[in-house]
Amino acid sequence: MICQKPKGMEDYYPEEMDTRNQVFDRMKTVAKRYNFQEVSSPAMESFELLSKKEGEEIRNQIFTLEKRGSEQLGLRFDLTVPNVRMFIEKQKSMPKPVKWFSIDRMWRYESPQKGRLREFYQFNAEIFGSDKPEADAEIINLAIETLLELGLKEKDFQVRINNRKLLEGLLEDFLPEEEVPQAIQVIDKKDKMMGAEFDREIGRLKSKGKAGRIKALLNSSLAQLKKVEMSNKAREGLEELEKVMGAIDYKNVEFSLSTARGLAYYTGTVFEIFDRKGEFRSIAGGGRYDNLVALFEGEKTSATGFAMGYATLKLLLAEKKLLPSPCPGPDYYVAIVNEDVKEKARELVARLRKKYAVETDLTGRNLGNQLQYASSIRAKKVIIVGPRDLKEKKVTVRDMGSGQEKKVALSKVV
Repeated sequence: MICQKPKGMEDYYPEEMDTRNQVFDRMKTVAKRYNFQEVSSPAMESFELLSKKEGEEIRNQIFTLEKRGSEQLGLRFDLTVPNVRMFIEKQKSMPKPVKWFSIDRMWRYESPQKGRLREFYQFNAEIFGSDKPEADAEIINLAIETLLELGLKEKDFQVRINNRKLLEGLLEDFLPEEEVPQAIQVIDKKDKMMGAEFDREIGRLKSKGKAGRIKALLNSSLAQLKKVEMSNKAREGLEELEKVMGAIDYKNVEFSLSTARGLAYYTGTVFEIFDRKGEFRSIAGGGRYDNLVALFEGEKTSATGFAMGYATLKLLLAEKKLLPSPCPGPDYYVAIVNEDVKEKARELVARLRKKYAVETDLTGRNLGNQLQYASSIRAKKVIIVGPRDLKEKKVTVRDMGSGQEKKVALSKVV
């Protein structure tokens, strides 16, 4: 069919759009309370920028545009990369730390699933210019408080937190350094695999027979790890992790060594947020990426951030019956009894629209059908403009909730 939306993409009709915008408005409210400033970037970037540091999986997911001349562009797959580019452009002139947030759409060419789309919206927050654990905690506190602002309780979701230095350092104790990134990619998908599938994927490492040791490591608690002899790199990651956890304001944060965040640019703290029942995909995730600004040829700058996807969040809010209801319809519907009063009715509409949302008849309906239509669009009040009332310079105002009517002087209708 020609009139069919593209696979893995969504239409938003007025009610859905209104619900989505209410969610976004609450997200913005929390971000601004933390003094994050809103930014926006183009939908497309150079393919060179997008593919600079992402790994083969992400490169294959980039929607690329037809090459024109020497330009090869692609649609952004996240907001961190364009935000880093924006930061670099004004890096020297901005006071640090820089705290930005965005809510926008992006694209990934992948198989659509429940909570995963090819075109999707994310809420994104970044802090540039602080290497302190307080910055990582600020990001995680913001993510948690955003979910609480939407009506969720701490008991409804959990934050799984880890540190890439810790994980990498522990793996490097028994794996060649060049195999660690591959192992992390598998670990990142562990919760989506059956046990045999995880063993099979780990078995593809050149260092054979390591699945058992890796699984035992991933089951370690924080208390157990503190007693283990580990490399300086792993110890540094453990210390960073403890400092971050100590600065988070909420109690639903749990250590998880299998939280890896597969993207190659993470360098320290990493975290993901899941619903407590485990019914949905990750609601949010992020972490520290201290090398990305320098990789994109800016001055080396510490950075941390997270993204929260609307597709999965919407599923969770719907399951909890927390999706905002669409806003009521217009404040007024001005009903026109006949042609003789049309001019006065239009004058009234124009006056009311300076302060209110107002609808009126555009199709020549009779009064009964106009009242039915006003009810269907959830108008709060109907103003009936008729010839008899106008002779007395009045109109009839009906409250659509109670059904009560009263005569009001035309000059006093506000």
